Amino acid sequence: MNFDQAMRAERWHALTLGIPGMGPGADASRLRTARRVWQEYVAYSQRVYDSQIWTYDPDPRPSFCLYRIIEASGNIQRVVDAPDFAGEVLRDMGRGYREEIVSDEDGTRWERFSPTINGYRAAARETAHIRAQLQLRGLIPPRPRGQAVTFGFLPPRYEPPTASGIEPPF
Repeated sequence: MNFDQAMRAERWHALTLGIPGMGPGADASRLRTARRVWQEYVAYSQRVYDSQIWTYDPDPRPSFCLYRIIEASGNIQRVVDAPDFAGEVLRDMGRGYREEIVSDEDGTRWERFSPTINGYRAAARETAHIRAQLQLRGLIPPRPRGQAVTFGFLPPRYEPPTASGIEPPF
């Protein structure tokens, strides 16, 4: 799987990077693929940034959980069992905490957006769907009967905006 394919894939498929199976061999192969896709993403991001002629910085994002797959050495189980995996799904759905520059009749300013209860519910459903698809394909082991899945939504780490020339109003 390459960067373009990973960006177009469903979330569960983007986690696999097209590598079937679980175990050390599959994890190593997935890690190699993830590193290659990361390099393609960095090159793409630089091309987008260099071609930008407007005053805002483009924000192309990597494919779903790509950096987490690299951190987990290709092990999908470790990625989906992370306590904040559902929060990552929430962010990827565009419903997580974020700051955006808003320009309207009141002027240009930074505004913060928080997730709604519907956003949390949608992310929990999508997280369950991802787990089900991965279990169905034998990419993660099934949970023991009666064991609940906890969906953790941890608050994000705040990173101040880096747009030059525009300062947040706080």
